[in-house]
Amino acid sequence: MKALAIWMLLLIAPAAHAADRVAVGIGGSASDAPLFIARDMGFFAREGLDVDLITMDSGAKVIPSLGTGELDVGSGALSVGFYNAVTRGVHFRVVADRGHTDAVSLYQTVFMRKDLVESSTFKTLADLKGRRMGFAAAGVTTLSLLNEAAKAGGISYDDVGIVYLSFPEQAAAMRNKAIDGSLLPEPQATQLERAGVGVRVMNTNDFYPNQQITCLFYSENFATARTAIAQRFMRGWLAAVRAYTAALQGGRITGPGADRIIAVIAKELHMDPEIIGAIYAAPVDPDGRLNVESIRRDLTFFQSRGWVAPGLDLAAIIDESFAAGASAALGKWQPPR
Repeated sequence: MKALAIWMLLLIAPAAHAADRVAVGIGGSASDAPLFIARDMGFFAREGLDVDLITMDSGAKVIPSLGTGELDVGSGALSVGFYNAVTRGVHFRVVADRGHTDAVSLYQTVFMRKDLVESSTFKTLADLKGRRMGFAAAGVTTLSLLNEAAKAGGISYDDVGIVYLSFPEQAAAMRNKAIDGSLLPEPQATQLERAGVGVRVMNTNDFYPNQQITCLFYSENFATARTAIAQRFMRGWLAAVRAYTAALQGGRITGPGADRIIAVIAKELHMDPEIIGAIYAAPVDPDGRLNVESIRRDLTFFQSRGWVAPGLDLAAIIDESFAAGASAALGKWQPPR
């Protein structure tokens, strides 16, 4: 009887301590690195979480899935589609930084055809006038970035030709001179530069400092009905972000712990580790802080174009309490010496 009782307890124990499942929508890109690290290096497991990273073939699919609660967490840019979903009554929260620009990393650059740069046809941002530039889709935040580039060059947004193409299509279009350039993130910029297709002209941070590129989102249900789990998720996320940040050196993953982190990212993205080590990494705030002023600037631009209705209250959708709580629990970030 005693042996039977012990056997039954062993069967019950795993169920009693089962990890809480969290469904996370991702784009399957290099900017998902901290999520890969958090799951594969055990940061989520330490918080008692079983995190399922679900690759979505389009950022637009993350929004309705968050609204219905099919996803607990999402990640991506604050596009026109995001804001218009909010105005239609889809409820979710912007909770933490997932990637921004800085002066060190060339994660996002003005990238122009090599022949234009070598011939000095393109020298400054003023030379964007009349150029055909590739963008992944209508309503993306890089259109606001283009507006800032145009202003810095003394021209207007409407002086630039906009062509909507996926990143692989942009590469082909630059090769056959159908477009002149793009505002490219990594790893596309490194890949095209190595292929001799184009040249990085400048860091976009030079004319739009610390732009909020992507964010972490919580569904309303996750934030309100599963609050304790949402708090644990944020602690695991920020712990991974700190490991990732500690490995950055000169904007690339070449610092302490880099080999293990590169191996995780390369495995998840099915990419050569050498490429992962060569590309510039997206900076992520180790305390999770968002650049709310950047978010407001992009929204104002969208509204000025008539793409988003006026009157949207950012305070109703931005919730930095989870990041602040996680940062306090982990202790304020101190860069490695």
